[in-house]
Amino acid sequence: MPSVLIWTPESDYDRDAVTCISQKIVEYYGCQLTISSGTKQGFNDAARKPDGLKKAVDIYLKRNDLILFLIDGDSVKSQEQRRQEKNSLVNRIKAVVDSSAGKVLLILILQEIEAWLLVDCLGICCYFTKNPGIRENQDWIKFANKYQKGKTHLITEAELGGKNAKEYLEHFSQEILVKKNPNLKNKYKNLREMQYSEDKSTGIAKSIEINTETINRNESLEQFARCLHQLAKNN
Repeated sequence: MPSVLIWTPESDYDRDAVTCISQKIVEYYGCQLTISSGTKQGFNDAARKPDGLKKAVDIYLKRNDLILFLIDGDSVKSQEQRRQEKNSLVNRIKAVVDSSAGKVLLILILQEIEAWLLVDCLGICCYFTKNPGIRENQDWIKFANKYQKGKTHLITEAELGGKNAKEYLEHFSQEILVKKNPNLKNKYKNLREMQYSEDKSTGIAKSIEINTETINRNESLEQFARCLHQLAKNN
């Protein structure tokens, strides 16, 4: 069975959410693929040593057919700034990718993991209401559709400091919580404590549906799904 290592060096919360989504992609396509993941600490330990990242990748490639690095893809302007910094995360990974003969790939998550979660707003409602049954509730369906973006990678304004998908999800989660319990409307402190935060990303990933429609709502998610599907088909 083919195998892939998914490495999200910026966040272990991202790692867990992306791993969950990748398993759903494999299940949706009905293919066979072994999925493992690298940690933020593991990346940092390797990157501190001379050629450490390449050596770590070479070791992982002995038991994996493909390594996928995933990092946040922010605005166009911030991406350009990253590439101009010689030792930036993206450039360190790109150096390994360029010498891997196609066995290591880099995917920029547009725009951060929250944009992947936002491909299914109804699933997010299921998570914050703790009620998967609302997928059949017309009132909640209409509510979720009001917030559903056709292309979630376009949520972020193309400038530094622009509102991003994370802020959109934070606001959306507050709206869900108030809809579920109107008494929270004027209790801002309570809402802040209950709203979306990164530690909830894996729970939301478990609640969203992955299918052709949701995959197509984010270009980087589409690219990621295509990589997994292609690897499974070609081996």
